[in-house]
Amino acid sequence: MLKAYIQLFRLRPIPLIMLMVVFAHLYALREMGQAFQLGPMLILFFTTSMANSAVFALNQYYERDADARMKRTKTRPIPSGQIPAKTAFIAGMSLFFVGLILQYALINTATTLATFITGALYVWTYTPLKSRSSLSTLIGSIPGAMLPFIGWFSIGQGFDLMIMWMSLMIFLWQIPHTFVIVFRYTDEFIAAGGRQLQIVAGENVSFRQSLWYTWINIPLILVPFVFGISGPIYLTIAVLLTIVALYRATRFYIEREAQTAKNFFIYMLIYLPILFIAMVTNRIG
Repeated sequence: MLKAYIQLFRLRPIPLIMLMVVFAHLYALREMGQAFQLGPMLILFFTTSMANSAVFALNQYYERDADARMKRTKTRPIPSGQIPAKTAFIAGMSLFFVGLILQYALINTATTLATFITGALYVWTYTPLKSRSSLSTLIGSIPGAMLPFIGWFSIGQGFDLMIMWMSLMIFLWQIPHTFVIVFRYTDEFIAAGGRQLQIVAGENVSFRQSLWYTWINIPLILVPFVFGISGPIYLTIAVLLTIVALYRATRFYIEREAQTAKNFFIYMLIYLPILFIAMVTNRIG
């Protein structure tokens, strides 16, 4: 039963999600001239993790019928009968609001609002759109792009150029990431009633966009260096990372095979974390 709830709350992707929040938190500390404190960061980490895990559970609740028609998801706790749908819904909603209440009490209102918007957009906008519109991938990238604001508002106020840059980078990163997943499981998404771009408009469109959304990183990685936020170490790492990303994306575009898709997918999982670590650690000033 414990394993079933771990699958329901999808704990495996939480560390990657929280890296984005923690990067923004650490950046905000430097910008606000505050010293690092482990306690506040742990509170941010655990409350945001609670809310995001709850979002994954609610997503599975609303997608339980579609999950039952897909080979890769039919063993999830709800379609496999390990956890009743009503129980999953109650557990998800309860954990989501407990996380929000703790953030409101222990951090601040802005962080709580950013976390709420992130979860609400994912569950009640992106999830239903996946079976209704090819725009679901674009709209579904917005919740992920909200993650840096959760970390920033835990310390800072207003808006910051680098937080908006991080948000844009995450937004653009998610689009080819999703296209690769759909490419690898196209038949299953069709069986589940998916309306993703390559299902509606054909694979050629999604392949071109995957390449384009990777190439657009070239000018964007220059932003922290050009604006004097990060130094030459960051720039060197960013250029090398992006060259490899472009190579992986181009091979995926040309070969269109399962292995090149997998290689591109895995590489992009480490692309943003390393880029953001370089940006934060090579901060100027």
